[in-house]
Amino acid sequence: MKKFSLEGFFKTLFPLVLIVVGVTLTYPSAISEHQQNAYVESYLRTLGLTLGGISLGVVLGFFLAFVKFAKNKFVNFIIDEYIDIIRGTPVLIQLMIFAFVIMVHQESFLAAIVALGLNSSAYVAEIVRSGIASVDRGQMEAARAMGLNYTQSMREIVFPQAIKNILPALANEFISLFKETSVVGMIGLFDLTMQSKSLQAALYTPQPILFAGVIYYASVKFFSFLVQILERRLNRND
Repeated sequence: MKKFSLEGFFKTLFPLVLIVVGVTLTYPSAISEHQQNAYVESYLRTLGLTLGGISLGVVLGFFLAFVKFAKNKFVNFIIDEYIDIIRGTPVLIQLMIFAFVIMVHQESFLAAIVALGLNSSAYVAEIVRSGIASVDRGQMEAARAMGLNYTQSMREIVFPQAIKNILPALANEFISLFKETSVVGMIGLFDLTMQSKSLQAALYTPQPILFAGVIYYASVKFFSFLVQILERRLNRND
């Protein structure tokens, strides 16, 4: 039976109290039912952008990482430059380039997912690369000595060992991307941030913006809690 931890109890209780107090003090009670529904829709849109962006980012990021380990100098140079460009420019600039230049005839929602996904892919590629690099090189050499080719060695031997380092970092990337979606209002998408700004202008009160901050905080705390559960399960047999 686990011992009661006062510190753990406080760490759990304090954020809950903070969220309840924050919602109570910042919720704009003057909004109409239509505006309430718009708030919910904006939050779901934020989640949709996050899920769409991280899905694209994970697929492309894993692809880039695996290709990079093939040790082709020219291909690695292209991938390194791609990662440097993505990580070296603001996500807002990337978003506007896709919305107003590359995908100007597409829906803003789709353009935002592509921009966020490509941005995330650069970070996911580094997460996967570092996770795989953390596995002892002897594992790959042993797998190749057993007659497995490069793809089989990565899939059967190396990657299962690297997954413990990769999954928690990917979960944290999801949390980061969730917060980064707040810039999509610049291309006319009404996410949680943009919806709050719109209500603030209509009601002449800062409450909607403060309330959005509480919602972001509550969401991040919940996602972080799920990441902690994931890490504990992955480390259970260590």
